[in-house]
Amino acid sequence: MITKRGIVILTTFSFVYALLELGMVWDPSRISTSPTWMKEFFTPTVSLYFYRVMYTILFTYPSYLASGKLFSLETLWYLIYGSTIEDIIYWILDVRVPYSWAWFYPVCYGIPIDDLIGVLLLLLIKRKIKEKNKIK
Repeated sequence: MITKRGIVILTTFSFVYALLELGMVWDPSRISTSPTWMKEFFTPTVSLYFYRVMYTILFTYPSYLASGKLFSLETLWYLIYGSTIEDIIYWILDVRVPYSWAWFYPVCYGIPIDDLIGVLLLLLIKRKIKEKNKIK
């Protein structure tokens, strides 16, 4: 079940993460003090994938806390909710139009397509959760 408590947990986490993300640099090749081995291994492409894996892992924990289950539709809903809200908060705090420099930010007319897909998935999963709860 989606609860207000869960929404507060993920919204708060997403806001804090968006604030932190504004100052993050995940590409060691762009940091002059990074060790040589790190610059060689973490190419810009590898850094993007590494960041997305870490991002998903970080957002899975508060999603688990919100739902109380490790694997469930509710946990998936909270995960998508948190990452979508974080993206929206990030773009607002960044005071720039979203850009499309990476595979995870396809943009059409300044609107991040992944966020639109996220909102659609939230609606579909919530409908499925309601149906599941009616059956019980």
